[in-house]
Amino acid sequence: MQRAVASSSFLTERHLRLAIAAIAMTALALLGTGCASTPAPQPESTPVQVAPPETPAPTVSDGMPPGFADAFGAADFRARAIAFHQQCVPTVARLRAAGRFGAAASAPRLIFCERDADGVPVGGVFDVDSAFRTPRRLTAVRLDGDRPKYLSPLDTAQILQRARLARDVNRAVTPAWNRLKRPFTVIPLTLADGTHEGWVIPRATRANAIVFGGDAAYVSSSGTSGGAGSGASAGNAPAVRQIVDRTKTWMQVALPAKGPVRITSAEPSVAAVSDLASARYLTDLGREVTVTTATASSILVPGLDPATGARVVWKHTPVR
Repeated sequence: MQRAVASSSFLTERHLRLAIAAIAMTALALLGTGCASTPAPQPESTPVQVAPPETPAPTVSDGMPPGFADAFGAADFRARAIAFHQQCVPTVARLRAAGRFGAAASAPRLIFCERDADGVPVGGVFDVDSAFRTPRRLTAVRLDGDRPKYLSPLDTAQILQRARLARDVNRAVTPAWNRLKRPFTVIPLTLADGTHEGWVIPRATRANAIVFGGDAAYVSSSGTSGGAGSGASAGNAPAVRQIVDRTKTWMQVALPAKGPVRITSAEPSVAAVSDLASARYLTDLGREVTVTTATASSILVPGLDPATGARVVWKHTPVR
């Protein structure tokens, strides 16, 4: 009986030790497993997707044919210069008559008009030698405000070249235009590339009338835009070369005393330079002017032209 109890006690103690050992081994196994395990794999990061550049919005077409805008802009550049000249020359002539450049009887007779690098309108008078080499008594005033004297430097070489070109064009066209009984004004202007052109702008033969078309343009035949050494004195070569001839399109119509004005150009696409110049001149006088060709109807409307600072811009409507 005692042996049986001892045996039972021994089994119980042995089982207890075995159980404790098993628990310890399990704990060690779990601990080892925990130390040796690797972190759970993380999902791969997704690269930042760069959005493609925005596709520029398509240019809104005004319905005009290709090349129209550039051709119209080139013609209008000349028209602006001509309209400015048409306003400037009478203004300077009145100032000279009023004694602004000295006694009217002895003041210089030649008139020049231009805008300086800042766009300031400038007008003045000068004398020149027969070779158009040296200006004398050149005096200029600003044509804004109260007409103060203009004291900044002026490009007298260009002033002389334009004056000589105007003289040569007058000589070249006067006989033919007199035979046609068409009064005209020769207006010299300078393009952005420095080229000088002399435009023959027809004037109306009667009061309250306006001329459509009929203009012409010339450049110096020497390629120097009327510089020294060019002109009729250089052998028998003509002083100027014609580059535009619209004399056959000349038409004179009555100018309405008030209300809108419509200028119908004989040109198929871009209106004649003289037509655009007339439109700008009349617009400055407060008239509403529309210029039409077989291609477009164009009107000056209020707006800011960033290229020139003008407060009117052209609006084109295609003719269907």
